[in-house]
Amino acid sequence: MSTSFHWQTATDADVDHQYSPSRYALRPLDEYLAEYHELSTPYDPDSLRQPHLPLLIYIHGGYWQRLSAADSLFNAQDAIREGISLHAVEYTLAPDATIPDIIEECIIDVKKTINELEPTQVVLAGCSAGAHLAAMCTREYAIASRLSGVVLLSGIYDLRPLVVTDTNEPLHLTHESAAAISPQLLASSHGLARALCAVGESESSEFIRQNAEYANHLQSSGTATETMVVPNRDHFNLPYDLLRRGTKVGEWALAQLLEVQT
Repeated sequence: MSTSFHWQTATDADVDHQYSPSRYALRPLDEYLAEYHELSTPYDPDSLRQPHLPLLIYIHGGYWQRLSAADSLFNAQDAIREGISLHAVEYTLAPDATIPDIIEECIIDVKKTINELEPTQVVLAGCSAGAHLAAMCTREYAIASRLSGVVLLSGIYDLRPLVVTDTNEPLHLTHESAAAISPQLLASSHGLARALCAVGESESSEFIRQNAEYANHLQSSGTATETMVVPNRDHFNLPYDLLRRGTKVGEWALAQLLEVQT
């Protein structure tokens, strides 16, 4: 991993390049977006939400401004095979909502889903902006204390670099407002037992750095944290592994969902 990039001193264009995951992806972004839709469409979200089973709650990415819960059910086949309940969180996209608004929506949704379904085990997962949102959710003790683990994929945990990027146009972040909602810069919940921070090998050095630094942050807060840089994965196909046997991410998540915790 290159350690020569410093967002504080880099040009705006170079920061934007680092925080444009599609530039590093193994396949074109449009192919992934079409695939998300194709894999998700056959499944009824309500039928995937079954009470009293292990539960995976997934928060989608899209830099808080694209994608939806309806296109985030691509793990449904694996969930059904494993006897796992699956819920994808829906939230209002920017610019119709600010990131603090979106965080609050996700917190409410996650709490409500856990209370309604009364699962045997719960893993909260998110990718990219969804990993940021999942990380912010786990700062709530009422959520963290109910989780068997959290899976954070290709996340952004310090939002300050985004201020100078094109991504920020609908977000309207300033250096100060970005810092205020950056889990890397905030205290973590001491109720979170286990975490996995994973990133694809085919990602920018900044995403790989943020993944490692947030894992260290969680570890220092007392959360048993595993860090992975996954070969042959990028920002967009890594979430496919969440419940897939024979993958590093999938085996970790399934262990938290299906094994008796001691």
